[in-house]
Amino acid sequence: MRTISCTFLILLASCRHQSEPQTTAPQAQPAAAPAPESVPAPAAATPTSRSDRAPSVQQRPTMWSRVRDWPDPVAVVQDTPIARKDLLADLQAEVDGGVLTNDVDEVTGLRAAATALEARIDAVIVHKAVPTGAILAVERAAQSELVAEQTRAGGRDLWLKAIARRGQSEEGRKRSLLTQAGLDALVAKDVPPATEADLRERYEHNQKLLTLPAAVRVREISVPTTDKPGSVLAGAAETKLSAQVLGDQLTTPTSGWLTRRELGPERWAAVANLKVGLLTPIVRTSFGVHRLQVIEHRAERKQSWAEAKVRLAAYVERFRTFEAGHKLLLKLRAAAKVQRFSPFDHPPGGLPLAGDVTVGAFEEDDD
Repeated sequence: MRTISCTFLILLASCRHQSEPQTTAPQAQPAAAPAPESVPAPAAATPTSRSDRAPSVQQRPTMWSRVRDWPDPVAVVQDTPIARKDLLADLQAEVDGGVLTNDVDEVTGLRAAATALEARIDAVIVHKAVPTGAILAVERAAQSELVAEQTRAGGRDLWLKAIARRGQSEEGRKRSLLTQAGLDALVAKDVPPATEADLRERYEHNQKLLTLPAAVRVREISVPTTDKPGSVLAGAAETKLSAQVLGDQLTTPTSGWLTRRELGPERWAAVANLKVGLLTPIVRTSFGVHRLQVIEHRAERKQSWAEAKVRLAAYVERFRTFEAGHKLLLKLRAAAKVQRFSPFDHPPGGLPLAGDVTVGAFEEDDD
């Protein structure tokens, strides 16, 4: 009887052990898919985390999950291929600038990639439409606008930081300026000049918009740094700044007037009430340390007709040129031979930029 009872207890314990659920250690899943071997842009396909938090298991696919499935090239525009690595570089620039995040869902990532691809397609289309004899003039116009942008930003280094915050690379911004300069050249002869009556009407009805804001002309010296005040690198930047001030390495006076919007709140606060000829103390912004010298002040005032006429003519011409360029681009797109390969094989106006039309192409396969 005792033998039977012991056997029964052993069987009962065995049954309980088999009925208990088996627990296994969770397997960590990488935050982003590894880059395909054929893509020579590992920084884009294996991005680093921008978060200080500890990594967590990310179950949903990210924008990088299907990079290995993208074709190469992603499109061909009139026999000119657009490489996958170039499109990945555009996405990485948006991640670096904070416009996108590495763990954004793949549908949103695909929309961003499709938009970036269309910008590259437009650049190729416009470049091929510009006559050979006008290419040098277009390049000079784009370069002139580039210099103007950098001057308004306070120098090339500050300009690079500004476009980076918009998710653009230096190459991408130059390409955009070249595309716009090409369109401007193509429509220049078709844009009618503004008449005296047009300008007078705008002047009468836009007095508030034509008010000249308070502004200054300055000399400036800047040292880029994003480190917090008191850190070793921030201290080194301030030391370098002081040495350059002692060496009188400030920039030449700005040719135009700089307003609060163009200088930014920190630099404007330092110069708004500063006497002409004096230097500001060190001014810290999110992108560097600066010292400025005021050359001239201008108080806020209304523009006279003679002043406004020149500005209005430039504005009207620019607006009409931009409008004509947009219409021309639509015609060029319609006439161009463009092949977009899956998952980007959508015509302009039919891109998967809304809704869930891209989910089907990217959902996980059922095993």
